[in-house]
Amino acid sequence: MADRKPMFDGNEGEIILSSAAEALKKGHQSRKKELMASVTENYIEAEFFGIKKFNQLMEQYKDTCVGFRVYYGSQWEDHSKSKTQITAEGKGKKTSRLVIVPVDAYGRDLTSNNVMGLKDMAGGGAALANGPMCPRHCAPPVNEDEN
Repeated sequence: MADRKPMFDGNEGEIILSSAAEALKKGHQSRKKELMASVTENYIEAEFFGIKKFNQLMEQYKDTCVGFRVYYGSQWEDHSKSKTQITAEGKGKKTSRLVIVPVDAYGRDLTSNNVMGLKDMAGGGAALANGPMCPRHCAPPVNEDEN
């Protein structure tokens, strides 16, 4: 691996203005009515992941983790109760979810069984998923006029 040049250094991504972030989010949020009317899919606006969970995940990989890859996933869930329940396929509604995977400097997902130095981790490593979701667990927007 010594002759292979790393592809990531931890500075990937782009910090954008909040107005640009809002424009990106609106594209998905405009589908809310369509998805809410769907018989087979729950509408998810966002998911929250706590910094302590990120730190816990990163601690497993020490300096091997230079960043994260965010995958889109889906699973069946029941949102009719006070607590979201993951269900068997065909029970509840299909729900889009995020899966956050640590990545090394060579672009490899650290959850993979073939990553050197992680052989002792059960299942090849860990990832972060199933964060509390919006709209169910989101605070209302801050009214700037109140400040």
